[in-house]
Amino acid sequence: MPDISVTRDQKAEARLLSLYSKWMTDPTLAEFFGHSDYCNYGYSTNEATTQREACDKLVEKLLAAIPEKKGTVLDVACGQGATTRRLLNYYQPPDVTGINISDWQLDRARQNAPGCLFLNMDAAQLEFPDASFANIICVEAAFHFNTREQFFREALRVLKPGGRLVLSDILGWQSRAKKANLVKGPAAYEDLLSEVGFLNVQVTDATEQCLRSCGRRLQRWPGEQRRADRLGMREYVRSWVAGHTYALFMRYTQHHYLIAAAQKPL
Repeated sequence: MPDISVTRDQKAEARLLSLYSKWMTDPTLAEFFGHSDYCNYGYSTNEATTQREACDKLVEKLLAAIPEKKGTVLDVACGQGATTRRLLNYYQPPDVTGINISDWQLDRARQNAPGCLFLNMDAAQLEFPDASFANIICVEAAFHFNTREQFFREALRVLKPGGRLVLSDILGWQSRAKKANLVKGPAAYEDLLSEVGFLNVQVTDATEQCLRSCGRRLQRWPGEQRRADRLGMREYVRSWVAGHTYALFMRYTQHHYLIAAAQKPL
């Protein structure tokens, strides 16, 4: 008898990749992100900040939790390589590895961060030896993993002693298929990292700076672009409807946006 759960997981993964492919190739959404190849909420305390600037600031916010940016670094769920490209402000290309489960995103990442190593790999089943990386970064992806706990255990395993995991993550509604990945709030998130074995765990609720600020920008951006004569009427209406709809989705299904850092024991 076939493993029904595996088939279900494969179908869910295929739908997810198809959805991200549609988003990442949408020309209007690319304009919203300043043609940066980012696809995340970013971090912003300034309403005038562009989405590209907010995304850059999110990466910098995460990297601030790594005191010494030395040695090797793993970019988990690297997308199209925008975060990886930002890492090259601190690391040499041979020291940077990115992983993702989408081959076409990995192809784009290789263009954005030449000289880095990119591999198709599941974040919850890291195919690296123990103690392979000095640090790990993961931007806005762990809510997709099967599961966060398994990813945390794998991250702890492949980190060198004293190495740090830094990540941003979203807590909220989970489909029935992803109930195993449910974490109920910031305190539970901190507890999970500690239970796995991390030390010096820090979890910050950045919902206002990330979720809410991006939601407001999604609602405001079409009007700004229309007034600047950068969007035709059809594109404006489409963007206005999509932006307001997604902002509502964010508000009612995504409850916490977390920025977390944790260290492997020495």
